[in-house]
Amino acid sequence: MELKKKLRDRHHRLLMLLARKGNEDAFRRLYQGIYDPVAAYVNRRVAHTVDAEDIIADVFRKFLMRMDSYDSTKGSVLTWVVSMARHGVIDHYRRSKPATVDSDELAEILAGTRPGALQSMIQEEDLLRVQALLLKQPPEIREMFDLRFGQGLRVKEVAAVMGISPDAAKQRFARTLKQLRAQLRDEKSMKSRKGTRPWATAD
Repeated sequence: MELKKKLRDRHHRLLMLLARKGNEDAFRRLYQGIYDPVAAYVNRRVAHTVDAEDIIADVFRKFLMRMDSYDSTKGSVLTWVVSMARHGVIDHYRRSKPATVDSDELAEILAGTRPGALQSMIQEEDLLRVQALLLKQPPEIREMFDLRFGQGLRVKEVAAVMGISPDAAKQRFARTLKQLRAQLRDEKSMKSRKGTRPWATAD
């Protein structure tokens, strides 16, 4: 999985380099390569399709205008564009509901609504329980998990999007994953104990 992401990012950087030199085919292929994850990020956070489409269009308009400012030493092309999308979502809510959306509600919005590719990491029977446990985590933790597993960003890229240090991101991931594993293990253990009781037999 990590190798796949590295190859993806390398491919995006090459396309970006060619696109910045005026290669239209490279730009089209780069656009096609990053559109779906960026659109998925916005659509999970914006309820109305028209608003989401406007934000996505604005993100790629800025992407086109700012291509020359991309710095590969600060992260992948996808990280850069997802950061634009994140700011686009924030601007949308602040502009459309300036008096009603507070910082806590905005944090909930940015956290997303589902863990996405987490499903590929855990057994199907555990997925719903892990999702339920994640919903009990603070919004910033849920946003980190969505960026990591929903958008496929690496930990350092998640840190760049959220404006925290890579070490802080690693610590939060490690702490939360340890907590989730312990909670899931405890629940399975409790379920197993209940299943061994004579009065807990199936009808």
